[in-house]
Amino acid sequence: MSTSEDYQAKAEETLAQLAAATSESERTRLRRAHGAYLKLVSHGAEAAERAAMRPPPRIVPEKPSAAAGPKLQGWSIR
Repeated sequence: MSTSEDYQAKAEETLAQLAAATSESERTRLRRAHGAYLKLVSHGAEAAERAAMRPPPRIVPEKPSAAAGPKLQGWSIR
């Protein structure tokens, strides 16, 4: 698995290649690759922030309470 430092190095490498690019299609490809690498650099930090903002999981009892009563199985016509 690549780390953010690896993606940062790849982004800098694509910037260097972008400076040496000769055709417009090559420039476009390298600009897109550079943007993708920059997004991957910040992905880990953003995922940690999202996990911190998520509410804690609900506490659910393992067994249903006796007060809940029996649950009906399927359809019933009365």
